[in-house]
Amino acid sequence: MKKTGSLVSIDRNGEFVYNGLNSHTGKQYKADTPMDKSFVPYLIMLLCGTIDAACFINLFKLISYDSPFLLAIQVAGFLFAFDVVPLYLGIQFRRIKQGISKDKFIMWMALIVCTMACVLNIVLRLMTMDQMAPDLSSATTSFIGGVSQGTQESATDGVDPTALGLALVGIVIPFVTSLGSFFISYLTYNPLMVRKRNQEELIAEKKDEIRKLDAILFEYDADTEFAEHLIQDDTGKFEEMKKMQRALVLSYCDYVRQRLKEHLANPTAINALSEETCVVILERLDRELAALDKAEVPRVYVGSDSKETKMASSEAAA
Repeated sequence: MKKTGSLVSIDRNGEFVYNGLNSHTGKQYKADTPMDKSFVPYLIMLLCGTIDAACFINLFKLISYDSPFLLAIQVAGFLFAFDVVPLYLGIQFRRIKQGISKDKFIMWMALIVCTMACVLNIVLRLMTMDQMAPDLSSATTSFIGGVSQGTQESATDGVDPTALGLALVGIVIPFVTSLGSFFISYLTYNPLMVRKRNQEELIAEKKDEIRKLDAILFEYDADTEFAEHLIQDDTGKFEEMKKMQRALVLSYCDYVRQRLKEHLANPTAINALSEETCVVILERLDRELAALDKAEVPRVYVGSDSKETKMASSEAAA
């Protein structure tokens, strides 16, 4: 398990996020040997499919003649029966062994498909055995123009050992690769472990969600006057914003006053634009804003002060 960066971070909502969630599952379910890694079975199955494709292409070239489309269809059909069906047969058999599935009818159907393909391959190999390794000795002639005596004897001997050997290889190799595909799919596929890992990751994610919800609820329980505090924060931000705007107004006033002095270049006008005059104008503005603020103050009641305000107002009414 590799941990890089910070262990905990804060998201945009201000919540703590654990960055190492489910980071240990890869180490926990790591393969024991390099041959058990996830990509190795695919490479082996690809190798088996390539071997079978070479055998079937060699076989159907003698049957399909000059039809590439028919050759491709025949090879694809045999590859499906010898390589694809055993994969799913091994997967289904593993599910039945672990008690996840009880449907054995599918297995029997897959076995029938594989058996039919094997029988058909045997028949085709035996029927085309002579074409696979033709006896070229029957066409040889002697140096004096006549057919040799040894050639005549070999033509009448019977089955050619080379043709028989090629036929047996073409029969056995697809059968062996099919058994290998079945064995690999059964050995590498573990549905219970896959489901266990998925459930562990989902449980960890749900626990993290529960932790976040508990933190939110604890925050609300710890601060019973959360809404009032939010109002106070908003009011404080509003007052600070007014101060900032006032500072901007003062800076703009000083800038404009200075530019007017430079533009007018008149002592009388410069005296009228003196700083004391501007201060008087701003003080008047402050008094007017203060009067407006006093008119709006009774509308706001915050925290425990609201009780005192209500009591004072009731005493004044009495």
